[in-house]
Amino acid sequence: MQEKGTVSNPRIISSSRRNRFAAVLIFALAAALAHPAASRATSLALAETGRIEVNAMEYPWSAIGRVNAGGRGHCTGFLIGERRVLTAAHCLFDNRERRWRGANELHFVAGYQRDTYLIHSPVLSYERSRRFDPGAGATSANAVADWAVLVLEKPIGRQAGWLGLRRLDKKLLARLRRGEARTLQAGYRRGWAHIVTVNLDCPVSGFFEGRRGILHSCDIAKGDSGSPLLVLADGEFRVAGLHVLNARTDQGRTAGALSAALFHPEGGAGQAVQAVRRAGDVWSGGRAPAGGGPASPVPLQTIDQLLGRLGHLDRADGQPTARERRAAIAAFQSQAGLPVTGEASLALLGRLIQSLR
Repeated sequence: MQEKGTVSNPRIISSSRRNRFAAVLIFALAAALAHPAASRATSLALAETGRIEVNAMEYPWSAIGRVNAGGRGHCTGFLIGERRVLTAAHCLFDNRERRWRGANELHFVAGYQRDTYLIHSPVLSYERSRRFDPGAGATSANAVADWAVLVLEKPIGRQAGWLGLRRLDKKLLARLRRGEARTLQAGYRRGWAHIVTVNLDCPVSGFFEGRRGILHSCDIAKGDSGSPLLVLADGEFRVAGLHVLNARTDQGRTAGALSAALFHPEGGAGQAVQAVRRAGDVWSGGRAPAGGGPASPVPLQTIDQLLGRLGHLDRADGQPTARERRAAIAAFQSQAGLPVTGEASLALLGRLIQSLR
């Protein structure tokens, strides 16, 4: 038996679902998914996994996107700068032809939601860990080398925003245990590959490979490879880990993420530190998209959804008016002992998430 929090026979999530990035196919699928009955069915099915659907064109979700790989599948990735995306290295390996895909076979789409794909760029080049071996099997040691940084042709981070990184250190772990912070996961998983879905609460259950890997209990699936393990603290969303595997422990099935500490200048791995450093100052926090662009800096739809779940907003008749939203926010702020402003913000989203049980 393995010790609690260690990996036993981990299985790396590979991207096997085919997806051709063609407008005809996307619009055909979008039409089906946009049907009200299909939307309700999606919500019910997601509820069984603990996920919710969010609007991919709202930050922080807009900084998360699909890495489309040569028409043979997809993974998730996330922007860490204007032109750089962090994802899992195994997503770039063609298992059928047993070769690494060329950059010209890859395309990154941020804010992708059904028929909306306004923010996208071809991949110019990429750097992957020299330690990751796609032929070595699904070992925990290989998993913590499973990273790649994509360099995009276009600076789409200006439109979609990007996410900063944060180490899951002892102080932050203590805050998680006290309920002062929370870990989440968001990605384009199999079954809902055309929408961003979010696990709002992914408690950390252990570590592997000397804390270079993080285990948690949320359900992830194919397509989630390369997705961020987000940490919410002080009204700010950052990335604590990069999802690279499903694993089995003595506690059952769990999810594994490569720790963001691997990329930190203090104690990180040399190649990983340098690859991420070229993205910019990722350790000082991310950046929301500027107002007036295709992506919104304020996640209104997620805020509405959570206000409804907490009983402050009745969305049965559709999208609320601005007045209804302000009243609902004010009611929540008053109940939570916060300054009553009625204003929607990223910090407000954080407080709403932390209020959920």
